[in-house]
Parts: sequence; C-alpha cells; structure tokens
Amino acid sequence: MVTSMRRLRVGFVGLGRRGRFHLQRISLRNDIVPVALVAGETEEVEIGEPDGCRIVADCDELLVDEDIDVILVTGTQPGRLETVRRALDGGRSVAVPSPLTVDEAALVADGSSGPRLLVLSDCLADDDFQVARDQVQSGRLGEPRALAHTTWGFVGTGQRQSADDGQLPFPLLDRLEQFLLLTAIDQLSVSAHRLAGSGPSEGIGVRILSPGGVTAGIEYHPSSPASLASGWMIAGTEGGYRDFEVFSVTGDEEVYGTPLASPSIDLDRIYDDLLVQWHDDAHHADVLRRAERLTRLVEAVGVSLTDGVEVTIDS
Repeated sequence: MVTSMRRLRVGFVGLGRRGRFHLQRISLRNDIVPVALVAGETEEVEIGEPDGCRIVADCDELLVDEDIDVILVTGTQPGRLETVRRALDGGRSVAVPSPLTVDEAALVADGSSGPRLLVLSDCLADDDFQVARDQVQSGRLGEPRALAHTTWGFVGTGQRQSADDGQLPFPLLDRLEQFLLLTAIDQLSVSAHRLAGSGPSEGIGVRILSPGGVTAGIEYHPSSPASLASGWMIAGTEGGYRDFEVFSVTGDEEVYGTPLASPSIDLDRIYDDLLVQWHDDAHHADVLRRAERLTRLVEAVGVSLTDGVEVTIDS
C-alpha cells in the first residue's frame, strides 16, 4: 500500500454496489479519507457511516464543500456525466470508475490544468494481471506478440451479461483495459462477434490486431455457475507467461518453466494509483491517454458487434 503524508479527502456521489465497495475499502486506509457522501434518491445506505463521514442532501453541498479534494462519482447512472461536468466547471476535481464514456473523454480533451478528472481502475486489483504485467515490464518476455484471455461469467446475478443494452459486460471491460496496460500499440484493428451463452445471454469474442503483428484474443462467456477465468497467456519474443509461470527457451531450444509466487489480490492498488494520479502530473497524463484509448476501443467493439465489420483505431 502506498501512503501519502497528506490525506486525500473524498466525497462520494451514489452508494450503489460499486459505491459501497469503494467506500468500505477507502475507509480502511489512512491516506484517503471519506468526508461526505450523497446517496441517490432510490438508493439506501446499507452500511454505517465511517467515522467523520457525513451524509449530505445533494451534490450541491459537495460542490461547495472546501474540505473535499476529490468527488468520487461511482456507478454508471445516467446523471453521472452531468455531475462530472458540473464539478469540473465548478473547479472541483472528480474521480470516476473506468471506462470513461465518449462524452466524458471529450471533457478530458477540452480540459485545462485546473480541476482534474481522475480514473479509478478496478482492473488493477487482479493478482494474475499484476504478475503478468510485472513480467512484461521486466523485459523477461521481450515484446508481447500474442495475448489471450477467457472469462466464464457467472449466470443468474442479473448483472450485465451481453451487449444488448449497448454496454459491454464489466469483466470484458476490465480485460480490454488490461490489454492496453500490457502492450504499447499505437494502432489497432478490432473485430468482435457473438458467442454462445446460457439461455438468452450471449458471450462476446474480441480479436485485436496491430500492423506490427501483435495479436490478441479476448472472450467473455456468460455460461458458468461460478465465475472462472483462464488468466492471461502471453507469448513474447523472448519468453512466455501463463498461470503464474514464466517460460524460457534454452540455447538448445528446450522450453522450461519457472513458477512465480502467486500474490494475494491487492485491492489497494486501485487507490494507490488514484493517489499517484493526484500527486504525479506525468502519471495522471498517462492514465488519461490510456482512458481515452480505452473509450475508443470499447466504442470500436460495439460498432464491430453491431455492424459486423473490422474497426481501426489510430493513436
């Protein structure tokens, strides 16, 4: 866990499932403190208020509260964009869960050096991804050339299982963001197709290609009685990674595997990254560039699913 000398004071808008999760996790830290929260009109606060955190009537109270550094707008509710816009226009910094919508990404493009739009990436709290990314960044695999990941989503939760409502399932969104974190590709070609699911639910398969020859295959199947995932499989120019094991080739062209330590799931990485964005302008700029690319990637997947075409994304 990264800690800061000065505590970041956060106000919450919305206490749906994701909002309650973030409130609970942040309440356990000593470098980020929740100071106020707004529950939506149809939402109930099902957890006790953290010490020193108060419930306010509406967003207007948060926007004028000088004790708040960042307003965290959780969820994907229709009013999220308007809340974000009002906060930024009022000179207040805002954090939103990834991915940004197209309109939110436009706010980033029009932004100035004043209030900040921070991005909360849940995909960072993934033990397999953490290890895979460490191996890529170490150079042990060389340049990633082929990547693959499959998720079998839990059926019966009532959560998003397909893109019929115009939105992609959360697990697929996380994998797309992780792909961008594992690679450094300026131009992508994306094609997406439907996969068989359980009952009326359909899965989604995404194929990503780059002019340089990098390929990736990401699949989401809403057909499992329990959430399952293959983890990332990465073939690089110097080695490979799969399931907490790195593979190397000897001079005699023999392949051998070296098991890696399997870490515990570190949920604090989500909020560590938020703090770094707050304090480090260069990192914040990198996060916003990735967020804009993710927005375009998600949009391209949607277009490909609807029109049955391959979509190119430029840098």
